[in-house]
Parts: sequence; C-alpha cells; structure tokens
Amino acid sequence: MTSKHLIDCHILTLPRFDERWLDQLREDLDGEPLNQHWMEGIDGDLGGARANGYTVGNAPFVTSQDPDDRVMHGVYAELLQALEQNPHAPFAWAGEKLVDVDLKELSLPANVHPHGYSPKSHVKRGDHVHGVKLYRRALVEPLLDGIRDAGLCCEFYLDFALAKPWDRYAPRPVHVPIIGRLWRQHEHNGHRKFRASDFDHAAKLLGFGSIAEIRDAV
Repeated sequence: MTSKHLIDCHILTLPRFDERWLDQLREDLDGEPLNQHWMEGIDGDLGGARANGYTVGNAPFVTSQDPDDRVMHGVYAELLQALEQNPHAPFAWAGEKLVDVDLKELSLPANVHPHGYSPKSHVKRGDHVHGVKLYRRALVEPLLDGIRDAGLCCEFYLDFALAKPWDRYAPRPVHVPIIGRLWRQHEHNGHRKFRASDFDHAAKLLGFGSIAEIRDAV
C-alpha cells in the first residue's frame, strides 16, 4: 500500500500515560503531513519497540513521537523542506520547550540552537540534538539491529550513528531553529531511568569503549 504522506510517524503507547495526553497529541498530529501509526510500547524494551516502529509503513521519511508531548503545528513541513533542500543531511531536527504536566512553561531556556549542529555540543549535551526529528528511512533501516540492542539509549545511538560527530567529513544533520514540541515533564519520563552504563553500552555498539571515549574523539 502506498503511503498517503512522505512521513511515517510511530507513537508508542503505554498504560501509564494519561489518555487525555494521547488525545491531545492525536489532535496535533492530525494537522501534520504524516501517516500516524499508533502502537503498543514494550515496557522495559524501548529499543525493541522503537525498532519495530521504524519498520511500519513505506514512506521515505520516518519519525516518532512520545504520547505525553505536544507537537507544534507546521514543524514537520519545515523539517521535510529542510531535508529536501539538504539532500546529504542524514536527518533534521527542531527544538523544544520544557513544560510541566499542565503545559505551563518551565523557567528553562528552549532547546533551540541558532548556530545549528555542533559535534562538540552533541557529544557533551543530551539536549543538543533533542526535540522533533525527521530521518531518512533508507539510513535508519541498516541500523535497526543496533537500535534494538541499544535499549533506553536507542535514540542516542541512532543520532550518533547517523551524525558521526567524531568524523569531520561526515554529512551533518540540519537544525531548524524553532520550537517543534512541548516536552512534558512528569514522574514517568523515560530519561529519568537512564544510567551511565546505558550510554556506555550504546557507545560500544558504535565501536567505542565508552561515551567518554566518544567525547575524546571529537
């Protein structure tokens, strides 16, 4: 079956997320130029669930959304245009603003970077390449096994595998310096479970001994 849109977006749901948040996100995505694929997540296996999500559909671009966030109208059109105008960029991403459970802005600066992608910031700051991302399916498909194996740090693995911040000749991702999503902060956020060993495991899948070794290489 041919995709209606050029973007396939999978959304992983889990029972612990408020149903009202899912409804809000669905309303947001209904206004975006993408094919929605709502899927049950695999509790305790984010990497496996994320890899499964990237196999759904056949559109040339892929993305994912977390069911607890809000997407700003028009962001996917901007990201798609950025990739079409930069054919060598492996992916494009827009920034984000942190909010509480009631969508009230937190007193933290938005994760938006006017100067674009920085390899050094990528390896040192988890919020540099963070927000709404759009990937080329053809580049993601060869990395599905690594995404599956990377577990909690599957997105960290994917972004590093594509951007290769340690390689000065690698094509760089392109940043669209706008707020693309409202990142809702609550007790069930997945990043609260990250451990240093999770990042080291992902680094080993990339051929390094640890995340510190990647940082030293940039």
